[in-house]
Amino acid sequence: MSTKSNSASRMVAALVVVGLLGLAAAAVYQLHSFAVAATNGLTLNPDLFEGETHAAYLVAQRHPDLLAQLDCYCGCERHEGHKSLLDCFRTNHGATCATCTGEAITAGQLYENGTPPEQIRAILHQRYANGG
Repeated sequence: MSTKSNSASRMVAALVVVGLLGLAAAAVYQLHSFAVAATNGLTLNPDLFEGETHAAYLVAQRHPDLLAQLDCYCGCERHEGHKSLLDCFRTNHGATCATCTGEAITAGQLYENGTPPEQIRAILHQRYANGG
């Protein structure tokens, strides 16, 4: 009876270990998938956010070359060392700043309507340079 008992205990233990490993693998896969959903790796995942913030991070994800050419007018270059509007969306800064979000959404709309980056830069300057 003790060998049957030991075999049953081993079988249960093995099943528990396999089950736990399966759960751990599924959790790691989900976390990895969520983290790398921003396929360019240059911005945070837009799916971490909702509403206008989601839209702004989506613009940054889809058009990083555009945002890299644009200035941000919130002052983050002084207090966070940002060099372009794209930098605002590499971290959660863009999620906490209405200026960054507004600039990105405006830039995305203009760009998708065929406006060249130089013109977008001028429009954003006119609209946001004085705290707009």
